[in-house]
Amino acid sequence: MSNEWTAVSPAHYKDVVPGLQYMQMMKYMLDGLEGDEAHLMGQIYKYLMRYGKKDAKNQELGKVYWYLCYLMLRNGMDPNDLYGTLEEISGLVNEAV
Repeated sequence: MSNEWTAVSPAHYKDVVPGLQYMQMMKYMLDGLEGDEAHLMGQIYKYLMRYGKKDAKNQELGKVYWYLCYLMLRNGMDPNDLYGTLEEISGLVNEAV
């Protein structure tokens, strides 16, 4: 195999936890989860781990937000509670500016 092959160890996942490969971290963090819950949590972890290392920060956070909201709704959260929380946070951010 050539030294150019980096698909399983891209730079944006290196040094998240020194000494561990991405797959080792994910196996540890997802232990005990199954099915779509494991998939959704894996996506959330993935985008958080590469925050600021691959795509624009807000693009990565938008992906985290999408998967997190989906997981929360899947777990029975009322969509209106999500809207209310977002409005509350928006108010806090606007006060701070």
